[in-house]
Amino acid sequence: MRLLFVSNGHGEDTIGAVLAQALRPLGYAPVAVPLVGRGEAYEKAGFPVLGPRKEMPSGGFAARNPAHLWADLRAGWLSMSLEHYQAVRQAAKEAVATIVVGDVYALGVGVIFGGEPLFLLQCQSSVRAWDGHGRPYSVTERLLMRRAVQVYPREPEAADWLRQAGLTNVCYLGNPMLDAPAEGPVGVKPPYLLLLPGSRADFYHSLPKMLEAVRRLGKSGLTPVVAWAGLPLASLQLEDWALEPGQEPPSLRHREGHRVYLVQGAFKTLLQGAKAALSTSGTAAEQAAGYGVPLVGFPTPGPQYTLAFAQKQKRLLGEALHLVTPEPGAIVAALRAVLNDEARQQARAAGRAAMGEPGAAWRIAQDIHHRLSSLGPSR
Repeated sequence: MRLLFVSNGHGEDTIGAVLAQALRPLGYAPVAVPLVGRGEAYEKAGFPVLGPRKEMPSGGFAARNPAHLWADLRAGWLSMSLEHYQAVRQAAKEAVATIVVGDVYALGVGVIFGGEPLFLLQCQSSVRAWDGHGRPYSVTERLLMRRAVQVYPREPEAADWLRQAGLTNVCYLGNPMLDAPAEGPVGVKPPYLLLLPGSRADFYHSLPKMLEAVRRLGKSGLTPVVAWAGLPLASLQLEDWALEPGQEPPSLRHREGHRVYLVQGAFKTLLQGAKAALSTSGTAAEQAAGYGVPLVGFPTPGPQYTLAFAQKQKRLLGEALHLVTPEPGAIVAALRAVLNDEARQQARAAGRAAMGEPGAAWRIAQDIHHRLSSLGPSR
């Protein structure tokens, strides 16, 4: 029984792939149309990826900046989107259901071009993060939500908010984001100081500052590790640091002897061994907070981890995230503060309150399976 996944973002792809993995043993054959990027999370999990697989200059954040929007349009966003819609429409003809993972744009694409029944994982919007700063869900999004058999929000506060807004098809079963990190060999021993520079162009602004903070921190008993998303390193402007690729894991080495390791595909293992993290990331930071890792973040010029985004994430994560100015001295001072046992306990409690407990992907998969079974024979 084919299931069509429609998602719009790298984090959303990761969550969609985790849910797809939970549905596969129940007799389903997921396929995906990622609306942002190449959908590598689905591909790595072994699921077919349909439609155009292009990276736009904005990395999916065109709506935040007119310059980013113009760059995407020049890069062929409109023609790419038309191909996406066609791929969704064609795949929906053979699918028993459409599962949307994302915000109002992905939901609109799913409703207009996808098939029924439709399920929505709204893993982006957070009532905690908005905290009175406008509305977490627009009128348009709430109207589109009524077309779904079931809506799975990311937090219990969001479920309560949507019910108060008149939606009855809302069910909070946890946040699948915590089920996404993969275990694997790291190659260096814990405890770790994680560097989470993100998977977008923010990486090139933030990693040099993180490396300088590591240098200034000096001997701490922590092993510095970059949770590396695989972005090219050639564009990094690093003074006194050199890449040493001929080892496992590869590392960046400072002329004074400091070494920072680059690790892929073992994020859960890193989280389980981490004492703290420096972060300019979205999904990875929230996953870290959910695993009880205190975070120190600082804004970048974008495209993702702007000051507004960082402040929104702070409202979501509370004491799990300490925001500072993008200066190595301020980063080091905050890092030393969060390594205090009391601060770490506060961060752990705040992160788990914001992110819930692991196991949500399995719970949501079971609920979807039950609802599809109760709808009768597949189309």
